[in-house]
Amino acid sequence: MATIFGEGAVLWSLALSWQALCSFDHRASRTVVAAIGPALYILASASFESFAEGASARPLLFGAVVLVYCGLILREHWISSKTEKLAGRAMVVGWFALHFLAGLVWTFAGDAFAIKPGTQSVFTEILALELLLHAVFGNLAAFVMIKDRVQLQNEWSAATDVLTGFVNRQTFLGMLQTLSHKIRGEGAFLYVDVDHVKRINDRFGHSGGDEVLKTCAELMAQELPKNALIGRLAGAEFAAYVPDCDIEGAEDLGHAICETVAQQMFFLGNEFVSVTVSVGVAHGLMQVTPDELLKRADVALHTAKDRGRNAVVVWDTGLAPQPV
Repeated sequence: MATIFGEGAVLWSLALSWQALCSFDHRASRTVVAAIGPALYILASASFESFAEGASARPLLFGAVVLVYCGLILREHWISSKTEKLAGRAMVVGWFALHFLAGLVWTFAGDAFAIKPGTQSVFTEILALELLLHAVFGNLAAFVMIKDRVQLQNEWSAATDVLTGFVNRQTFLGMLQTLSHKIRGEGAFLYVDVDHVKRINDRFGHSGGDEVLKTCAELMAQELPKNALIGRLAGAEFAAYVPDCDIEGAEDLGHAICETVAQQMFFLGNEFVSVTVSVGVAHGLMQVTPDELLKRADVALHTAKDRGRNAVVVWDTGLAPQPV
């Protein structure tokens, strides 16, 4: 019986690994469901003669249960790897892939590992080694993946604006430099400024201003294509680079953002308040660098504000350069 419970403990460790991974990846864990496999294995091995110690059917059953749990673990990693890239996943996947292969061996070569009366089988020896390795590697794998996630979260926090979730100014400009050799003359910039945010802060407090900025950011992202790079450059200023967008399309996007924000009513201080935005647009026509596009969009934005705000202005050579 001790051997049977030892084998059940190995299966239980795999079941717990599966459930721990579900929790780690923010999916529902079902510990009771996970316990079914080990419980049935122990019950079958203790109750039925065909699965008793020394029977060739028991390694086959053991291998089959190992296959199920390792398959579930590998499936969880496959699902999670689509949305979160962790360097430690490859190591953990490799470990459980070896388990999966071992399960195939137990399942299809069970007779070779059957326990002979009065002997210590290879099957039993490997199980003992497995318990030790799994205890050590399981803790190591958890540490590595948690460390990877914390590092990613720290990097993301440093690169993004907390209020809106957009990349911050430093990250936005850095990504432009990285993309500069690819996007020359192929896209458009929109520089968006939320009008009179200071008045809102003075009247409704900074919490009211934050609500306006957050909602305007969401509305802006809603109108822009999925492949647009969007950043919050300053307090009420947002910039977006839209690849493969002609000047007419960029201007249409600017008007769509203006109209969507103007139609949104904000409930602040027990009253409804309307907000507008000004948009400056620039397009890369003559192999213009992203930095130059951003400067031109900024000039167009200042022109839109000078013309009374709640407007879209497209940069052209007739606009005055931005004052330094």
